[in-house]
Amino acid sequence: MALPAAPSLAPAEPPSAAGLKLALSLLEEGVLTSRGARSRGSHGARAVPSAGAVYPYEFAVLTMENGRPTAFLVDSDRRTCTRLAAGDVAGALRASTLEIPADGGAVIVALTRPWLSMRKYGDRGYLYTQLDAGHAAGNLLLATTGRRAPGTLRLRFPRSPLSDLLEARENCREVHSALLVPAAEADDAWARWTVHDEADRERREPAWRSWLEETCWDSLSARAEHPGSTRAPDAPAPLAQLPDSGRPTGAQDGLGDPSDWPELLAARASSKAFAPGTVPAADVWRAVSALSTPVRTDLPADSPMGATLVLRSAEEPEHNAVHLLTGEGARRPGRLPSTDEVVRACMQQRSLADSAAVVLLHAPRTALSGTAAEAAAGSEDLRELAFRCGALGQLLYLGATRAGIGVTGVGGFDAALWHSLAGLPDSDEILYVLLLGRPDDSGIKFDRLATAHAQNER
Repeated sequence: MALPAAPSLAPAEPPSAAGLKLALSLLEEGVLTSRGARSRGSHGARAVPSAGAVYPYEFAVLTMENGRPTAFLVDSDRRTCTRLAAGDVAGALRASTLEIPADGGAVIVALTRPWLSMRKYGDRGYLYTQLDAGHAAGNLLLATTGRRAPGTLRLRFPRSPLSDLLEARENCREVHSALLVPAAEADDAWARWTVHDEADRERREPAWRSWLEETCWDSLSARAEHPGSTRAPDAPAPLAQLPDSGRPTGAQDGLGDPSDWPELLAARASSKAFAPGTVPAADVWRAVSALSTPVRTDLPADSPMGATLVLRSAEEPEHNAVHLLTGEGARRPGRLPSTDEVVRACMQQRSLADSAAVVLLHAPRTALSGTAAEAAAGSEDLRELAFRCGALGQLLYLGATRAGIGVTGVGGFDAALWHSLAGLPDSDEILYVLLLGRPDDSGIKFDRLATAHAQNER
């Protein structure tokens, strides 16, 4: 039951590398601190949602310092960075088919830590980890574009070299993605951070390692190493292609002018509950249109993932229907879910009873069990599909913020009931459910409790 003493650290110094300053500023804006927390000078609330508020991921930054590639491990809670004392950073980058953007750019590496979600949510905590990381990586990518320096998110690269460099596997971490950030002006958020030199690596025990976390890590099946791709995206592309049919006339695509995005990133919030009443159909479609925002990733333009909108409480009843947001874009006839059915489908979360619309993100089950050969041929694996879901979920959050309506994501749901209510094919697996409506901040987010209350588990 004893705890080891905290390792001694070298004297703190302020960040000096331009790329590190930029990366830390982007992490503050895109992931670590919401507008409300910034105004209070605290680090509490995050800029992105997380199941149970556990945020099961960490970051590292690779950038040029004094003319040489250098790796920094990021401690978000303490606002400190640790400069790695050893390791061939340049070699790891080459082997991973990555490079540091010139003139003060950086590579921000996201690493997932599944244990943080799985100790609370069991096996499905691994999916929650991927969804949460998708929210964070997607929001970071949007933050770069909002600064007029659009980054590129790489998910298809050999991860082992970076994993070895950052000692990820032995610390029960998995390299999730790498964001290549071109040089841009950093704001003063980096000034709150300090940098330490790493202690002797040979004598350092892996951080925060326990036999429970090792057992959880070992319970995961072998994580496939993507063969990698040198393909650079020709241009930003939407993560979901939305049809024109079904939308009100004049509904725009995407989030609009990137200069407005920093304001949206700062204002995003999860609704604790939804109030009774209808919402204008145009507001729902304005929120949903954010899903078509173009971003720069190395994923294929075509994806097996689908999106479906169940609009049930529009002010204009003619818009209440099940709408295919991808594919053919047709409306599905049928009975819309009642309030009681929404509660049942969301595992008895009464605070969601009065939601006006539901967005379901789903994919064929065959796509979730793809082989390494299929990945090499361009097919998406579970990790990539979950990234799409998380990044699209973040876009929907921002679209709802722009439209002035409430939004919240739900990971625990009755998949069979949603299949029936939305008319989805049995061959599809629902990965993520997001609800829209009139926000009610007087509600309680039960998933913040120590036990996963919202999962029908007691």
